[in-house]
Amino acid sequence: MVNAIQSNTSKGETLNKGDLRKKSLIDSVQLVYAAEQQWITVLPILQLAVGSDDLIELIDKFQKEGKNHLHRLESIFEALNVEVLKIENKDMEVLIEECYDIIDITPRLSFIRDAGLIVGMQQAQQYQITAYTSLLAQAIELQDQKVINLLKIIIHNKQQEEEQLAMADAGTMLDEIT
Repeated sequence: MVNAIQSNTSKGETLNKGDLRKKSLIDSVQLVYAAEQQWITVLPILQLAVGSDDLIELIDKFQKEGKNHLHRLESIFEALNVEVLKIENKDMEVLIEECYDIIDITPRLSFIRDAGLIVGMQQAQQYQITAYTSLLAQAIELQDQKVINLLKIIIHNKQQEEEQLAMADAGTMLDEIT
């Protein structure tokens, strides 16, 4: 097993295992930050597309909480002493496109559109929870307590959001049945 690799720097510096782990965490935080930004950008569009007042309020809550997540991620960047890069998260792009497809193929103000968008939002939430959990594992390995604490807060909030979506889905189905 190699303990050091050649970096892409012009000085030809080598990175040890700890540096590689930190670089991996930084790269992962960049991707999650991009995903969070992309998701916050699409939420107002989803809010306009749904018909349920409860779902509109829930999406509004997610927008506000998403901004808090971005601030926490920015604090993580500060703790890691790195700048935020402008990148795109291809995985989140796919999940967003699926939501747009649901909007395109379903009738406006319909149960089927709301149910489909709830499922799309749940998929995005699950992706984000998984990504944040992976970041947490990396931060624990690096023993960076500030990053660990911030990620635990975000994960807790994301899990609550996912539960709220599950309840919205159940409520939407019950309303349609009765």
